[in-house]
Amino acid sequence: MENDAKRVTPRQITEALMRELALLAEGDRTVLSVYLDLSQGWDRATGFVARESSRLERLVSGEEREYLEASVSFLADFLKRKKMHGFAGPGLAFFADLGADYVRGVELPAPPEPLLAVDSGAVLFPLAVQLDEYEPVGVILVDASGARILVTAGETAEAEDSLREKIHHRSKVGGWSQMRYQRRREKQVKHLAKELADRAEEIFREEGINRVVLAGHARMIAALKEELPPSLVEKVIGEIPWNLKEGDSELLEKMEPLVEAVEREQEKSLLEHLTAGLRRGGLAVAGVEDAELALQMGAVDVLLIGDGIAADARERLTDLAESTDAHVEYVPGKSETLDGLDGVGALLRFKVRR
Repeated sequence: MENDAKRVTPRQITEALMRELALLAEGDRTVLSVYLDLSQGWDRATGFVARESSRLERLVSGEEREYLEASVSFLADFLKRKKMHGFAGPGLAFFADLGADYVRGVELPAPPEPLLAVDSGAVLFPLAVQLDEYEPVGVILVDASGARILVTAGETAEAEDSLREKIHHRSKVGGWSQMRYQRRREKQVKHLAKELADRAEEIFREEGINRVVLAGHARMIAALKEELPPSLVEKVIGEIPWNLKEGDSELLEKMEPLVEAVEREQEKSLLEHLTAGLRRGGLAVAGVEDAELALQMGAVDVLLIGDGIAADARERLTDLAESTDAHVEYVPGKSETLDGLDGVGALLRFKVRR
């Protein structure tokens, strides 16, 4: 058994993890699923665990109670280690299936709705939503004092690299003309921009980053863009005025509208493809029954889920999507398209016949 739950940073959460968790539903065992919001501190989160685990213990008996008590003890050990190592949030998920020798803890990029539940499979939809809504974004920050490369997701930012090559604002060597100084400065700027672009390309390729934000001084950003390869330029979703003295939390706040706009635009495009596919009788289906059938056949490429779908159907479809390598796209709020389709639609890899 994996007694020390594996740390997974937001950028390392992959579809492979979701498929792994989806497989737990194939057994007939007691699976513990926990989602904790740490934005209001550890005491509130651990108090929630104590209350909910006590409530559930009164509802189960025999072997199920033994599994639950053991699973909660593993959860307590996991939380103790995270707190001891200084983890402060914003959220955690935890899954335990002792019958399958499975224990896994996951750091989340945003606070989840708190949940502690036992069922025959892992509760996946909240994690699927976070994976969809908080796709990692690569950030290149550059000003006259140097540069940083970050990978962000939701409310987290992880430093990947930094360059502290000084770009001088004024020459300390007497007697230089302004033109000579300017040539020297431009050479420094170009050198830093080239080094930064090369390093960012390497990091973002390794991390599978598809969205990039440039932040910093306008002139430095312009120099950086001249050095970026076309493969990165096409991934840039916006630019932000910035200096490296400002904090990461302020950066994430300024990035939020950019990322939100891109996410909503992606949903709009997928919904347009869904509507077109349904009208042509092509590679699309709608409604819980037809989407479930298509998932069972492995035909779904993208599953679109709105707020109007019942919780049990939502979880069932999410499990099927993750176990068949279909991408889950969550569409929050009111959606005229999905609201008229039982809250769910699917874009297909191939046509299915009933």
